[in-house]
Amino acid sequence: MQTKRDLKYRSENTEWADLLDPLVTPGLDVEDIVDRWGRSPISPFHTEPGRNLLSLDGGGAAGYQPVRGWAVFPTGLVAPPGYEHDALTSLMSQVGAANREAVFAAVSDPEPYAARGLHPTRIADDARIDLSTFTLSGKRMASIRHSVTSAHRAGLKVVAWSDAVADGVAAVSAEWLSTKRGGEMGFTLGQFDPTSTRAVDCRVAVDPAGTVVGFVTWRSYDDGHARVLDIMRRSSESPNPTMDLLIGESLLEFAATGIESASLGAVPLSHGTLSERFYPTISLRRYKEKFAPSWEPLWLIAPSRLRLPGALMAVASAYCPGGLLRALRRNG
Repeated sequence: MQTKRDLKYRSENTEWADLLDPLVTPGLDVEDIVDRWGRSPISPFHTEPGRNLLSLDGGGAAGYQPVRGWAVFPTGLVAPPGYEHDALTSLMSQVGAANREAVFAAVSDPEPYAARGLHPTRIADDARIDLSTFTLSGKRMASIRHSVTSAHRAGLKVVAWSDAVADGVAAVSAEWLSTKRGGEMGFTLGQFDPTSTRAVDCRVAVDPAGTVVGFVTWRSYDDGHARVLDIMRRSSESPNPTMDLLIGESLLEFAATGIESASLGAVPLSHGTLSERFYPTISLRRYKEKFAPSWEPLWLIAPSRLRLPGALMAVASAYCPGGLLRALRRNG
């Protein structure tokens, strides 16, 4: 187990390495493996700063957030097709050797984990858009279509991130954060960093005067064939349709350039008033529903039913670097 971002995949067995080629190229670092084989919209978060990175048998990789005695993985491991079993065996072995228990926060397919005796619990739904058929036409897209038209009438336009808008983007983010007493969440939610904005696909909304009024960031996964929405922020003075414009035009451009799929991100299942203070799932789901996505279930994987409460607390702690109590005051 290493934490360096240049961690290399090595095979001690030359014949095994030859067997994997060309699916797996020895020498790929963990970020390359995740970029190439990560099929989940959450897979890019394996390599966020602060992760302990694991190089796995079969050319796989994963990264976890250490939380007390837990290894909290954002989603399932990443591995070439056909090598998931070997990679999962390797992962469980390495986590055990580090005297930790593994918990996977949001996994698309729980079966490989359940087959090992681990305990899956449905935790969220992911909003997926099939870009091969995406359009703003039709009854289901009427709300977004009207918002985009309204935004254009107000003189808003979407531009790519550049040095010219960098200060405005930072100002919008700072204003947005000033309203969140709990600060930024993390783990599978991006945290704004002006020094790394170049590394993501950042779309910026500007008004007729060129003032930045909002922005979104997208991350790439599935070997570049898909995108996932990450940060969404707008200023208090921005017109109401700003975010609809940013997301709608992003999706149209992705579709036009051959991107196959997009995720608008996962929405946790609602568990009442307290959980809504922690994260406003009902309003978030309602907003994403306007884009007519298909909803795909995500599963939390705990070591056992008995260990589920501890696993949930570990995941919550990973999301809240400022502490759970501070997070509960977030929107209060």
